[in-house]
Amino acid sequence: MRDLGQRLLIGLGAGAAVLMAIGYAFIAGNLAAPLGGDLGTFEIPGPAPATAAVLLDDGRPAFVVATRSDVAVVDARAPVAAGVPGRLVTWCDLDPAGIFVDPLDGTTWEWDGALRSGQGTDGLVRYRVRSSSEDATIVVGSEGHSAGVTSGERVAPDCPADTWVSHRPSEGEVFDPSVAADEEPPGWVWLEGTLVADGDGVRLCDGLGGGCATWASVAGIDPAQVPVPAPAGHFLGRVRDGAIVDLQFVPAAGGSR
Repeated sequence: MRDLGQRLLIGLGAGAAVLMAIGYAFIAGNLAAPLGGDLGTFEIPGPAPATAAVLLDDGRPAFVVATRSDVAVVDARAPVAAGVPGRLVTWCDLDPAGIFVDPLDGTTWEWDGALRSGQGTDGLVRYRVRSSSEDATIVVGSEGHSAGVTSGERVAPDCPADTWVSHRPSEGEVFDPSVAADEEPPGWVWLEGTLVADGDGVRLCDGLGGGCATWASVAGIDPAQVPVPAPAGHFLGRVRDGAIVDLQFVPAAGGSR
């Protein structure tokens, strides 16, 4: 019986050691590959300096910015207060380093997302990146953080048409809001319509003209914060339970490439 007890103790000890080894391997693996997963692999635009508008693997709009000495991946969504309709920024090659511009209020950010000047109060989100196994590509990590605030001379956002880089849908990618609400396509989708406040709620109406015969409800926006005139054109958003969430207006820039 004593021998059996010793064998059991030895077996339990060996099992515990194996479990500990597996646990440490799991932890080490997650240090190398975060639980949230990566957000995609992208080509570095070039020749530098160059910028490309991209959608991350989960659909979030972003920019890949390559300078002559560094690469940044910056979220394209302008920081806004709770209840304010979201909107995307655009990129302009106006000065040697280039700048991000909010076409609606003129706020500007540096190439790495740091707030430069204007009405904005925070930097854009900058994602962690690392080199890929393939040449001229980078992997975007799941973690992002505000690029903070820097000081810089105010720049008028009157970029020539051929200096803008912005997000634009491909042919066949755009949904009417009412259709998207009915079908609930997965992930982020392109929408075209007019954003209007209606009593205590907000709607994204089909079409760009007057009237709102068909529409989809929009969650997370304060009706009192909807601008006048109503934003109309392209939007990015997601659909949950028949309503549009995370809606982002895509302002028309001087052009895109």
